[in-house]
Formats: sequence, structure tokens, C-alpha cells
Amino acid sequence: MLTVLVSSIFNSSLFAQDIPLLLVGGGSEIKEGWSDEPYQWFVDQSENKKVAIISYAEVDDDWLKNYFLALGAEEVKDFKIDRTNANNADLISELRGYTAFFFKGGDQNKYYSNYKNSSFHQLLEDKITDGVVLGGTSAGMAILASIVYTAEKGSLYPEDGFNNMDAKYFTFQNDFLNVLPNTLVDTHFAERGRLTRLVSMLAYWNIHNSNDNPIGIGVDDRTALCIDKTKVSTVYGTGAVSFITLNSTHNISPSSPLQLNNTQITSCIHGQQYNLTNQLKLSTDSISKLHISKIHQNKVSLINGGEFEDYLQNSSKKAMVIYDQTTSIENTWGENVTLINLKDLPTSQLEDFKKTLQETKEFLLLPFGSQYITNFYDENSILNWVLNQMKNSTTQVYVFDEAIPFAGAQYASNLYSNASVAYNGNLSYKEGLGLIEKVLIVNDIFKESDYNENLLGVLQEGLMTQDLQWTVGIAEKSVTTFQVKEKQWEVDYSGESSSIVFENQSDNYSLANSKRAIVGYPSITSHVIFNNTTLLKEASFEEYKPTFNSIIINDLKETNGIHFQWKNDQLIFQDLGDRKIQLIDFQGKLQNEFISSAQFIDLPIQSNIPMIIRAIDLNSGAQKTLKIKKN
Repeated sequence: MLTVLVSSIFNSSLFAQDIPLLLVGGGSEIKEGWSDEPYQWFVDQSENKKVAIISYAEVDDDWLKNYFLALGAEEVKDFKIDRTNANNADLISELRGYTAFFFKGGDQNKYYSNYKNSSFHQLLEDKITDGVVLGGTSAGMAILASIVYTAEKGSLYPEDGFNNMDAKYFTFQNDFLNVLPNTLVDTHFAERGRLTRLVSMLAYWNIHNSNDNPIGIGVDDRTALCIDKTKVSTVYGTGAVSFITLNSTHNISPSSPLQLNNTQITSCIHGQQYNLTNQLKLSTDSISKLHISKIHQNKVSLINGGEFEDYLQNSSKKAMVIYDQTTSIENTWGENVTLINLKDLPTSQLEDFKKTLQETKEFLLLPFGSQYITNFYDENSILNWVLNQMKNSTTQVYVFDEAIPFAGAQYASNLYSNASVAYNGNLSYKEGLGLIEKVLIVNDIFKESDYNENLLGVLQEGLMTQDLQWTVGIAEKSVTTFQVKEKQWEVDYSGESSSIVFENQSDNYSLANSKRAIVGYPSITSHVIFNNTTLLKEASFEEYKPTFNSIIINDLKETNGIHFQWKNDQLIFQDLGDRKIQLIDFQGKLQNEFISSAQFIDLPIQSNIPMIIRAIDLNSGAQKTLKIKKN
């Protein structure tokens, strides 16, 4: 394991060196685009407007040089400074004439190893003392914090700490520059889904340096943070800057997956400000969230990677298994278990089914297609009965694998459709079953690293824009149980790696000034859970008692281009059109007849006797019949 040295640079002041800084999360600069304001600010902070562009590699072109000149720099020069040049006396002498130093992207370990204890390193220290503006993008930004993540053994992935806090990729040094004491930074933050990586890095540092609890700053690509001499910072660009602080009373194990409660996260978007000294967001977010309503209390277990048969064998209660398969599951468990195939729902003896349903105390919801969700909400479907009983505060629901996201109030419908869905601002949310209200759930987090940006986008953007109170990212091979303890959700978790819960602590939020799945907010609390029980924030809960309305069984046979249904005493057509409507009893007697061109037609049925509705298109002559029956 890398030994992390604690240097004497830390003192009682969080920020010892009062110089302006430009932190850029990566991405290409764009003339007359996102980068103009922050890069202009950088030039303006330079006393003599002389900008030195620093890289350890050869410079391919003069674009950045010309860009700084266009923004008002008096002189700009590219300097290739490798380990040899870092001790070149003539080069160091020339650099003393510059009052702005900008570090390009690349490999932060090369920057650190090339410059540490060199003449150039001493020059930077002298410049910091005398007054200078420093800036950097990507790897060039990474070296500007007092705690430098060096990546000398390879890149640390967002999930590494969730698998093992002793991973070899946790490599840091804290003896380079002291312009941001007690600070760890990360770049390409949203684009590469690095929020959990930075949380893990902060935790790792605290494990090995128990007296230090650094702040984390994560900057998105095409986004910059301008920090003035008073340590008031301003965000510019298309993304956000995240500020992360750990709970000072946590207990983190050095050799297990991360378990860490009550981490505080603040997000600032373009134009918003954050005071680094007070760790306080100075800007007000513009969009109000809806007020939280009462939440129905129930008990739901999310089984990601388990066998449903194991739960049936260990239970003596009446249970119902709901599944979606072409081939029916054979019932080998006896009369205490009812099997419901979504492809073959019962249409007769509904009163017997209702009685069985009311006696059911455990539900096992196996993977099913999202197209069935609307059927669960359809009051003319027995699935609505099933949903109501699953929400009953006296029942236990087990949700398995791909069905897990549907257990929440909302789910992300296109999370894995394209790796750039979040980057392009096209994440889509749909209504879930609401078994766990005010919650959105994503399962199999970090299963495919290409989708990490989508994942973290959903967990933050969804939390704000979908009027939720919690979002949950669940790892493979895990069991997560939600149940109410007085006024709080109690989350009991077991698994092979960590999962994460985000809690909304904000009444307002703001959208990024670009079409990206990025939001600004005052505060989110995150809980990284691993084989523990966590109490979430207090909420207003109430018991849920199911109702079982009468059901209309619609025998839908869409023919001849006419499509309609009868629901809640209303005839609903797919579109407008001139039609003759006939109501016929089963003896063939015409009970009612009229002509209408409306799309929605009130047609109450008073009798419980089965009836037939016939619609005839007056232009084409096409017709369709619909059998309806009240129970």
C-alpha cells in the first residue's frame, strides 16, 4: 500500500495562500463559447498579462496561445517543461517574468514526478508567495490542490472504493503546492461519473490521516471554477462544480468496501458562487420543488441476484408470485402460493381471486416488461387490485432483479440506451409502481462503466426534477430492505460491495445552462451502505389500506382501423371521427344508438348485465365491437 505522508503545510487556516485560481474540469475550450468568461477572468488576474502555458509534452499547435491573446493577454508562450527542463536555469529565469501560469491536461503523475523538488517547483512556490494566478485543465487542474491524486499505479474507477477501500489505485501526495490546503479535486466529474470516486478518495485520505477531513471539489468538463483571493468561487460553463464534505463522526474500515453515512454534497452551476472558507453556497437556486406529501409505509425488499424459490421455501405465509413468462411456472409449493402470469391474467371467478389476494401477505415480483406498469394502474385490470394489496402496510414485497427499478415512484427508462444520454440531456423518467414512494431506484450500478455518467446523472438530476426525496443505486448480488421505523425509512443492506442512497435536503434547484443532465442544488446527503442498517431523514408516513373497485373486463379486438376502449363510464377513441355508436345487449336487442365525432364520449352503463358496444365509422364503414362486463 502507498504510504501517504502528512506534511507540515496544514495549519488552522483552510486556505493559506491568497492567490486567484482557475480550475477547469477538462474539455476543449471554445472561442466565443463556454470558456471565454473564465479564461478572460484568468488573464485579468495576471499583473502584467503575461501568460505561461505549461506542459511536459510538445505543443501541437498555437490555438491556446492565440486564444489567450484574443482575451487580452499581452504575451503568451508555450513552455515544454520535462524533468530536465525543470532545472534549466535559463528557462527558470525567463519564467520569472510571467505572472500567470496555466497547466495543460495530460498525466498528473508526470507533472508531479517531473516538477517535485525541482527548480521549477521552487519558482512556483516563490511566485505563490509574491503573487501569481495559477490555472489548469484536467491533469493540470489536479496538481493545484494540496492533496494530489497522482494516479501513478493507474486510474481509480468510480466503483473501486465500493469494492475495496484497500485498492492499489488510491495514490496521493500532499507535498507539492499549498494553494488549496486540505483539498482534494477531481476532473471530468459528471462526464465520467466520478462523484463516488471522489467520495471514496476523501474517505481513503481520512482513514490514513485521521486528523484531516478535506473538502472535495469535482469540476465537470467544459466547466471552470474561478477562485478569487477571498476564496469566493464562481462557476462558469456547461456543467457544475460539486463540493463534498464528509461527516466528521464517521467510522470507515480500511480493508472493506466503503461504508460512509451523511456525506454532504453541494452543486453549483454557471454563474453560481460558493464560499470555500465557510463552505457555503452563496447563490439561490431558482426552481422550487413540490412539497413532500405523506408516504405510505410498507416493507419492500430489493433482491438483486437472488433466487425467488429460496424465499418461498423459507416462508409459511400466503404468497403470490407475479411473473412475465411465455411458459408458466409450475406450482410446487402448494395452496399457500398463487402464481400470476402477466401474459395470462385470470378473467373469471374474480371474487375468488379477490379473496385470495386479500389473504396474501407476501408478494414476489419477478422481472417483467415495463409495458405492464400501465396495467397495474388501470382500474379495469385485476393488476390494480394486486398493486393495491402490494402497497398494503401489512404485506411484505420482494422485488427481483430487472423489476427493481419499477418498485420506485419513478424509474429511468433509457439509462442504458446510449452512453451519452445524460451528456446530451436526454434522460427520460417514467412512472413506476410506487411500492417505495418518493424513491427512484437504479440496480446493477457500475456494471458497465461506459454508463457511469448516466447513472450519476439519474441519481442527482432525477432526485431534483422528479420531485423525489431519495434515489438509490444498488449493486449486484445484494439485498436492500426498506421499512418504516417511526418517522424514518430504515434501510437494511447486505451485499458483496457497497451501494449508495442520495437524500434530498433542498427545497430548490437549478438547471445547467446547457442541455445536460446536471442540476445545481444547496444540499444532498449521500449514504454509502455496506452490510449495515441506515436510518434516513424523517418524513411523514401513513398506513395504506387497499381498496378493490369493481372491474370491467374489456374484450379488446382492434379491427378495421377503429381503436377504442370503455373506461370509467367513458368511451375513449384513439382519434376524432364521425361514428355511429350502438349499445346492444347479449340477446341482440339495441338499447341505445347515437352519432358522435368526439374522441371522448360519456357512456354510463347502469346495469351489471354484459353488454356490447359497436362503433361504425360513417365514412369508411369500418366497425369494431367491444364486450363489457361489470363484476
